[in-house]
Amino acid sequence: MGDPPKAGTPLQASVAGRLAQSAALAEGVPAAFAADVLHPADPALAGVFMAGSRTARLRTGALPVPMRRELAWWMAACQASGERQVHASEWNRWAATAVAVAERRPDVSSFADLSLGEWMTAWGRVFHAEHGRMASAASRSRAGTAMRSLVSRLMIRYSDAEWWEHDTWSLRLDPRIPRRPHESRGNTAVRWGTLEPAWLREGVKFYLRLQLESGQLTWSSVMPQHAIIFRFAAFLAARGIGHPALAGDPPGLRAAALDFRTFLHAWGKERQGRANEQASGGLNERTIACSMQAIGLFYRVMSDYRAEAAAALGDDRWLALSDAHARLYRDGDWSRGRAIRQADERNYISDTDLARMLSHIDLLGLPRDQARTITTDGRQAGFAGFGHPAVMRAWLIQALTGRRASEILMMDFDPLSGIPGLDPATVPEGGMTARLRYQQTKINGAPDTILVGDDVVCIIREQQDWVRREWDLPAGVTPRYLFPKTAGNRLATRPWETSNYDRTLRDFSLALGLRDADGQPLLYSRSHRLRHTKATTLLNAGAPIHVVQRYLGHLSPEMTMRYAATLASTAEREFLAMVKIGRDGREIGMDRRDMLDLVQLDQRTDRILPNGYCLLPPVRSCDKGNACHGCDHFATDRSHLPEIRRQLAATEQLIGHRQEQHAARYGEPMSDSNIWLEQRHAEVRSMRLEISALEALDDDSGVVRGAGVCGRAGYQDAGPVNVAITARPEAP
Repeated sequence: MGDPPKAGTPLQASVAGRLAQSAALAEGVPAAFAADVLHPADPALAGVFMAGSRTARLRTGALPVPMRRELAWWMAACQASGERQVHASEWNRWAATAVAVAERRPDVSSFADLSLGEWMTAWGRVFHAEHGRMASAASRSRAGTAMRSLVSRLMIRYSDAEWWEHDTWSLRLDPRIPRRPHESRGNTAVRWGTLEPAWLREGVKFYLRLQLESGQLTWSSVMPQHAIIFRFAAFLAARGIGHPALAGDPPGLRAAALDFRTFLHAWGKERQGRANEQASGGLNERTIACSMQAIGLFYRVMSDYRAEAAAALGDDRWLALSDAHARLYRDGDWSRGRAIRQADERNYISDTDLARMLSHIDLLGLPRDQARTITTDGRQAGFAGFGHPAVMRAWLIQALTGRRASEILMMDFDPLSGIPGLDPATVPEGGMTARLRYQQTKINGAPDTILVGDDVVCIIREQQDWVRREWDLPAGVTPRYLFPKTAGNRLATRPWETSNYDRTLRDFSLALGLRDADGQPLLYSRSHRLRHTKATTLLNAGAPIHVVQRYLGHLSPEMTMRYAATLASTAEREFLAMVKIGRDGREIGMDRRDMLDLVQLDQRTDRILPNGYCLLPPVRSCDKGNACHGCDHFATDRSHLPEIRRQLAATEQLIGHRQEQHAARYGEPMSDSNIWLEQRHAEVRSMRLEISALEALDDDSGVVRGAGVCGRAGYQDAGPVNVAITARPEAP
């Protein structure tokens, strides 16, 4: 069978049919848009025209009726969404082009009757007739962008095809495409028109439709799939494969599957028949594995739905798929487990480097007409402001919270809420005062809130005030996002995308030219390092792994450990600290000042006890209550001797009081096997041993550890128990 027709090609219809379609399209469009002459000063057209064209009038009276209706509908949609504004002079040229085309070709009565390429050819003729020269590339680009927006919408609106059959997928153009409430790449369109062969293009669209509608994939996953499919198409062209089944028998199919892996290893090593030095390494192993997995899943689904695919695509060649295609790859063809990368200290930003980045970040938000002198690499230089205060604040929130860039950029306009039962006014400086909700779009079911302090709250309040001023929002109007896109977003309904955010930070980094302690470029655009730094800082400060896991929004501790590196300085410090600590309840070779420094290495003041010090490693916790006296991790010195004596006297007094109460209530003394009494006697023995060890010290600077261990139950036996070891009995 031949290739099926492509959806999205010009839709041919009669003039009467176009009149009916355009009439339905224009229903509900305000009357101001249907006038023969559109004046930018008309209040009903507020926000429609660009500032540079507000003195020109758009004249549409000479257009065929369907075109007038379509143009009115499109401009009304642009005004309602705030997506784009119209340049009156530019569209006057388009109107003249459309009139000329309609006079020459009576069958053309709608903007949907020609492809974008045909419209651009006609536009070029009109431009040349007016100016006597060819249009510049910039002029053609602006004209093409304007017409593409209208033609793309009409192709979808007039077509009876399902959403997935079109060659252009855009969430803005087609509301039928499955989506989540917040899509990190919602402004990005996916175009399939150049993908060849046609059977692969249509098959992939059918496959992704199944995956999106079933929820197996999300919109943000379509772009990576798009790149992988284009690699697969290049493989098919290079190997001369022209059938969906790839091969005629299972051995040939297996060979083709493995050959794709070989092709991926060589991807990018050559360009136009010559060695490509910039991509001499080809694709990395993880990208190759992901590509093979994606193609394997594609054929698994298409083999299961081969009958449905053949019917929907009008191509019986898909019926040739078999169960062998569902097993295109086997265990061992790639790493089937999730690749957990080892923690890399290079992803950690040192305190010194981070402080330098923070000291210069205000340049990013400084207005362009202002300048500041900074010192870099020992020399002073003047820099003008970059005029991106929103990007500056987003980066600061990343640095303070360790969130992903997309989680910050898509936050709701008011993402803060109070902490139940907490009065922010009573929180000491540096404490947590609010709960921050971010957009968790990467991991389904993962946490999406964290606690933040006043520093983050102040940044968010500043950004809210800035958005209200920049968009001139009336009282009571709340935009959707805290960081709205600044171009083509008149109503602040769309957020910044990470691609634009990273580009702005990259330009700022290159202009600033900072370098880290190793002489490497210190790039603000590598903002994910802030997440690694936050995780590493928390873990090296002694935060339990499950707490860090919850803070980062991960579902497994293995994922959390990818972001954490035990810094060499931390490891060396902890090792030296452990070497200092003695064992067996003996005197430690350090004085009180060393001990105080030891327990505060990571600001662990919670390990300083009323009667000594807890020497448990920071990553461990204790659930033994007040049983410190019999613990081998408990250390103390003579400065705590009065407190231990007071505790001993209080415990002995408590024992006597409880024994009297027991005898009065039950008429007999409390047994020594009573569990409560046994534990109190153990505490008394431990405290007496500690007092004896402390009194035996030569001076007040000594420290002892575990002196009360022998007071615990089971350490008071008369002596060792003799055990007779006999030979193994012989088998009968």
